[in-house]
Amino acid sequence: MGAYADLVRKLRKTEVMREVLASLEREPVALLYAICREYESSGEPVPAHHLRTSGYLTEAALRALVSAGLLQREPGGRLSVYSYRPTSEAMSCYRRLVAEEGSPRQGPQQP
Repeated sequence: MGAYADLVRKLRKTEVMREVLASLEREPVALLYAICREYESSGEPVPAHHLRTSGYLTEAALRALVSAGLLQREPGGRLSVYSYRPTSEAMSCYRRLVAEEGSPRQGPQQP
C-alpha cells in the first residue's frame, strides 16, 4: 500500500473518524425523518428554518437527499431561502422507518 492508503487506514481507526463516518449515515436519515414527520402533519413543504441545521454536514445531508430524489427543494418564501417537500419514495421510506424503529435518530437497531 502507498503512503496515502496507510494514512487513511490509520485515521479510520480513530474514534473521531469512526464517529464522522457514522454521522454521514445518520444525519441524512434524521433530516429525512424530521422533514417527513412535519410534512405528514402539515401537508406543506418544510421551511429550512424549521430544521435543526448547523455546519457543513447538515448542508451536505440535505444536498444528498435532494440528489437522491428523496426531497424536492422549493423556494422558501419570507423566512427561509428554501423549503423541502418529500417525494412519495421518501414518505414510503419514512413510514417503513417508523414501523420498524419508531425513530431512526440512533441508527439501526442491533439484533
